[in-house]
Amino acid sequence: MEYSRIEKILASAFVLFLLLASINFLSELNNVPQRPDFKDYELKYVPQELSENQTRLLIMFKHFKNLYEEAKTNLTKANEVYIFKREEYRVALESGNATKELKNEYLKAKENYEKAYLTFQAIERAYRDIEKQLNNINQKMSQLREKAYQEYKKAYSTYRTKVLALKLIFVLPIFLASFLLFKRYRNIYAVSLVAYSSLLFAYLIVQAVWNTFQVIGLSLFGAAATALALYYIRKEYFKLEKVYKRRIGQNKCYNCGFPIKGDYLYCPNCGSKLKEKCKNCGEMKPIYLNFCPYCGELSEE
Repeated sequence: MEYSRIEKILASAFVLFLLLASINFLSELNNVPQRPDFKDYELKYVPQELSENQTRLLIMFKHFKNLYEEAKTNLTKANEVYIFKREEYRVALESGNATKELKNEYLKAKENYEKAYLTFQAIERAYRDIEKQLNNINQKMSQLREKAYQEYKKAYSTYRTKVLALKLIFVLPIFLASFLLFKRYRNIYAVSLVAYSSLLFAYLIVQAVWNTFQVIGLSLFGAAATALALYYIRKEYFKLEKVYKRRIGQNKCYNCGFPIKGDYLYCPNCGSKLKEKCKNCGEMKPIYLNFCPYCGELSEE
């Protein structure tokens, strides 16, 4: 049965609207089972006191790091001044021009350097101690979070399985029912339902593969699906018998595709026999047609 262009457009719109509504419904099914929250598992494995200690140590670490950098800078400056005054005073002694003022400046620079060095050492010890404590607590929390993540991952895998089961409960009956309807009613409406259910089922499979394997899995699935599609097209669409019938319907030679006229008995391009006598009515009918166009009877093999 032939259908008008407007009917085909409306059928396509019918499929599109059904598909959009169904995909939206499938998305809503994600919220039916309780989705696990990693924070719940983190609280289960990581004590609140440990988290508070980490926060406290992190604040102290940042504070002492600033003090450490400042003390290091002050020590560098005090050392430069001390070396300069020491050399200045030494040269003055060697030349006999040493004064009490130069000596006092040298001693003051030495005192400031020693104070800066002691301050730097004290701050550095405190800074390194806090850094060590923070590293230890970070390592411990990392181990505990890994345990929490492993349990969360199992719970999330169970959640995804439940969601997939719900989606299959919705999609599979539609998919099977559409093919049963198509088997019984071979019209544009049944074809539209088959197209809709097939696209919906394919969407569900692609989504499941992506969530499970992501890029690698989707690539493998796409490669397999493409190979199957090519095999099916090659088998169904490019089957020799179907190619022959398609060329005959286009007034072409079934063997080479050369344009022919209705009264040709042989192809002028390749010489293939184009017609044979119908054993029911005796008329010359095109080769490879199942039914005779003159009497309508099934051709005898």
